[in-house]
Amino acid sequence: MKERGEKSCIDYKFLKERRLQKNFTQMELAKETGLDHNHLGQIERGQKEPKVRTLYRICEVLDLQLDAVLIKEETKELEELE
Repeated sequence: MKERGEKSCIDYKFLKERRLQKNFTQMELAKETGLDHNHLGQIERGQKEPKVRTLYRICEVLDLQLDAVLIKEETKELEELE
């Protein structure tokens, strides 16, 4: 789990918005992905960092490309990390 103040590279808000656009409840999406609905809720709230294969399964059901849920860093931010 991320420590307070750490940034995630996943846009959890977008995942939830997409789930709602597709008219899925958390329970329905959990069933389609094979995840526990509590775990899925924690992912949507940014409390749990999913494994790549888990994120891929969620994206697959929501008809998203994996990179669509990744937050693109600004070039300036990337240069500061180097």
